[in-house]
Amino acid sequence: MIQKNTKKSDAGILKSAQTVLMVLRAFSEMPGEASLTEIAQTVEIPKMKAHRALQTLAAGGFIFQNPKTKQYRLHYSVLALARKFQSGQTVHTIAHDVLQDLALEVGEDITVAVMDENQREVVFVDRLSGGSRISFFCDVGRRLPLHVGAAAKALLAYLPEEKFERYLEGFTPVEVSPYTITSADKIREDRLSILKKGYSYSNQEVDTGVSAVGACVLDAQGQPAASMAIGTLHVKMTARRISELGKLLNKTAAEISANLGHGG
Repeated sequence: MIQKNTKKSDAGILKSAQTVLMVLRAFSEMPGEASLTEIAQTVEIPKMKAHRALQTLAAGGFIFQNPKTKQYRLHYSVLALARKFQSGQTVHTIAHDVLQDLALEVGEDITVAVMDENQREVVFVDRLSGGSRISFFCDVGRRLPLHVGAAAKALLAYLPEEKFERYLEGFTPVEVSPYTITSADKIREDRLSILKKGYSYSNQEVDTGVSAVGACVLDAQGQPAASMAIGTLHVKMTARRISELGKLLNKTAAEISANLGHGG
């Protein structure tokens, strides 16, 4: 059964258009072709109204009526729309507004990073202001090794095992700060913790006095697409605050991943 969305006010809604869209959506529950009766029953509208909606969709090229069976099925025009939708679903377009709201909610800046083409470094591509008076870490365009910092470590942790180990094979210890992890064994240990908790933690690894929490966004194939991190003064990063921010980022990353087509 297809149910229309209920809102406090229906002002501005075209009832006829709403019916047509409900009929179109009903095809997501249909096994291939469907009869007029099946569609009317699914949408719970009279057959005459369902017939008019189907004729409207057919005229627009969204559905096709089989001349032999007289049943209806989706037309390729719907696939074209789906492809257009998918092509526009980048991390930037999906994540920006969501992360801006989260930044304002927690009162801290959030940075977004992606891996470079060689999967050896992260590049920071966006920064959302949360209204904090302190602005100090990871500006847009900055690069870091893939094992340094919350955003980088979140991406590294979710690489497939063979790619993760390949990174460590060519691993060169780099001390960005006195607290940067320089041990391959510690990076492996850190990875297990990140995968278990769903978020990463950087203890002053990029800037002394600044700590951060990060989470990874996965694409439709389950590959790391981007990461985001919330950084603030280390003295504010109590165990409770780390857990709170980590869970918020993990939840947000899961929502963004779902919008990218990830089903996990």
